[in-house]
Amino acid sequence: MLKLEAEEKILLVLHHHWVSLVVPSLTAAALFLAPLFAFPFVVALERASVFLPLFFFISCVWFLVSLLIGFVFWVDYYLDSMVVTSRRILTIRQEGLFKNTLSEFALEKVQDVTIEIPNFAATFLGYGNIVIQTAGETSFSIKEVPDVYKVKELIITYARGNHTV
Repeated sequence: MLKLEAEEKILLVLHHHWVSLVVPSLTAAALFLAPLFAFPFVVALERASVFLPLFFFISCVWFLVSLLIGFVFWVDYYLDSMVVTSRRILTIRQEGLFKNTLSEFALEKVQDVTIEIPNFAATFLGYGNIVIQTAGETSFSIKEVPDVYKVKELIITYARGNHTV
């Protein structure tokens, strides 16, 4: 759980744009549907009555594994985030189900905020990558963020102190 300092408020919680979940979702769906395409071939076998119970068991295990893969994709999508508060920025990188990395830095240490629009789809759907350079020569980034220009202006405004709390 995120503990805020005195008089600190959450300004923005950034997650990836929904488009970053499309390819993993299609992959999980294709894996899930694979046994359904194999079913007619198993039924057409000469000894189908022998193989059908084994096929159904293997299909059930396959369905569970493909659902687990889809769940891991969703967890990685949902928990990978950047939280912008009135005093600091926190980046949370989720790697798999159980591993995550939390980094934070004060807004006053922000020196540069760069926006990268990687392709036509990003331009058309209005998302991009944000790279934040700090005074300690480290950079923090989050990819595929919606409304990147609004986020950049918010971060720069609070980093320069040109805001009213």
